[in-house]
Amino acid sequence: MKKKNYAGAAASVYLNYAVVGAATIFISQYRDVLANAWHASAMALSIVMAMVGLGRIVTILFAGAISDKIGRRKTLIIALVSDIIFLLGAAYANNVWIAGIAALFFGATNSFGDTAGYPALADAFPDKTATMNSFVKAAMQIMQMLFPFWVKLIKSPQITALVLSLVLIIDIIVTLRAAFAPQVEKKEETSEQSQTVVDSNKPQPKLSVDGAMIITLGFTLCFTFYIFSLYAPYYGQYVLNQATLNANQLVSWYSIASLVSVFITSVLVTKIKRLTLIIVYETISAIGLLLMILAPSPVTGAIGSLLVGFFAAGGVWQVGLSVLTSYFPQNHGKITSYYSFAPAVVYFVAPLVAAFVLKANSTSTLTVFWITAIITIISVVIAVILVQRGRKFDIEG
Repeated sequence: MKKKNYAGAAASVYLNYAVVGAATIFISQYRDVLANAWHASAMALSIVMAMVGLGRIVTILFAGAISDKIGRRKTLIIALVSDIIFLLGAAYANNVWIAGIAALFFGATNSFGDTAGYPALADAFPDKTATMNSFVKAAMQIMQMLFPFWVKLIKSPQITALVLSLVLIIDIIVTLRAAFAPQVEKKEETSEQSQTVVDSNKPQPKLSVDGAMIITLGFTLCFTFYIFSLYAPYYGQYVLNQATLNANQLVSWYSIASLVSVFITSVLVTKIKRLTLIIVYETISAIGLLLMILAPSPVTGAIGSLLVGFFAAGGVWQVGLSVLTSYFPQNHGKITSYYSFAPAVVYFVAPLVAAFVLKANSTSTLTVFWITAIITIISVVIAVILVQRGRKFDIEG
C-alpha cells in the first residue's frame, strides 16, 4: 500500500501554532491602543489576560475527550474558529467586558489546539513525534520573534486581527483538505512494562509527593516564561523609559533566544541528567531576571531577555514533563493531563497576580519581575529536592 502523506496535517498544526504565538502577546503588544479602546487601566488589562487562563481551565477538562470522540481535524477547527473570535473580539471591543469574553475564547484555542495538534502529529509521525513536537515550539517562537516588528509597522490592532484571521481562515481550508492519520488507540501495557517501577527493590517515587512536586515544578517553570513574555514590554516602557514600540522588542530578543534553545536543549537533554539541566537553566534564568531588576538598563534588559528566553522558554517545561513520565510510566496519560493542567492555572493566576500590583510606573513593574524571580528560584529549590529524593529511586532523573 502507498504510504499516505500527512504533510498537510502537519502544516495545518504548525500554522495554527504560529498564529497562537502572535495571539499570545497580541494584547501586551497593543496594550496602549487597546487600553484606550476598552477604557481600561493596566490592572484591567491584566485581568483580561487572566481570562485566557480561565477559558483554558474550563475547556481543558473536556477538550481531550472531545478530540478523541470527534477527531483531530474537527477539534483543530474548533481551535481555529475560537482564535478568530478572540482576535476580532479583542481588537474591536469597546469595553473590558467584551474583551474579557473574547479572551475566554483564546483559552479555548489553547485547549482544543493542544488536544488536537499534538495527538495529530503523534498519529501521523509515530517515529518522529519528539522532533515534530519541537517544531510546534519553533513555529510559536518564530512568530513571537517577528510580531513586535510587525506591530512597529502596523499600529492598528484591527488591521492585525484581520490579517491573522485571514491566515486562520486559510488554515481552516488547509485543515479541511488535508489527510489526517487514523487515531492511534493506546495499547494496554504488558505486565512487564507496567511493573517496570513496581518490581524494583528500591523505594519508589510517590505520586502524592514526588508527582505533586514535579507538577508544581511545571507550574513554576511555565510561570517564568509566560509572565516574562507578557510583561517584558512593560519593563521596557516603564523601567527603561523606552517608547512603546521599542519596548516591545524585548520580546523579540526573548523569542530569538528561545528559538535557538529549542534545538540546543533537545540535544543537551540526551547528554545531561534532566533535573540537573532544569536546575542549571532555572538558576541562569533567575540571574537574568535579577540582573534586570537590580541594574536596569537597555543592555541588561537585552541580556536578561536573552537569558530568560534561552533558559526558561526553550523547552525546559517539556523536560519537566519527561521527568514526570519516567517516574510514573504506568499512569502516563493521567499524570500528563495533571502536568498540562499547570499551564492552564498559570495563564489564569499569573496575570491576576500581576493585576493587583501593576500600575503604569517603574516600581510596580519591578514588583512583577521580583515575583517572577522568586517563582523561578522556587523552581530551582524544587528541582534540588527532587534530585536529593531521586537518589534513592532506581530511575534516571
